[in-house]
Amino acid sequence: MKFFLYGDLLNPSQLKRRAPEHKFLHLATLPDHTVKFCRWSSQWRCGLASIVPSQGEKTLGGVFELTDEDVKTMDQFEQDVPQGAYRHLQVTVSATSGEKELVTTYAASPIGKFKPKDHYLDWVLKGLRQWNFPEDVIREWESYRPQ
Repeated sequence: MKFFLYGDLLNPSQLKRRAPEHKFLHLATLPDHTVKFCRWSSQWRCGLASIVPSQGEKTLGGVFELTDEDVKTMDQFEQDVPQGAYRHLQVTVSATSGEKELVTTYAASPIGKFKPKDHYLDWVLKGLRQWNFPEDVIREWESYRPQ
């Protein structure tokens, strides 16, 4: 199953633990969505990233092939937020080649506005660098650091 992953799900250590059979396919853009920190994590003690609709904005992520077992394991790992806080969502993304494809992603049911913390953002940035995200995306995530 093809999944569009973003945020902390891109971290190589986390991916290996949650989706050991994952296969990176390519980077892709999700149009008319942006990243917001709308869920609280008791594990990270800060806000967790999710995608939310936002006309004219875009979110860059990675498209991965996940096995059914990977998806089952990833779903179980959402234990530090209430059950059902994140759901599967079908979205259409555009590959860098311009080709569009229907994939699945995780999206949170927003409950508020929270701030991320440095340790969480460092974790996300490690994943962005692992998958060779463009520098402007890395700068965008850096801009989420608490002031």
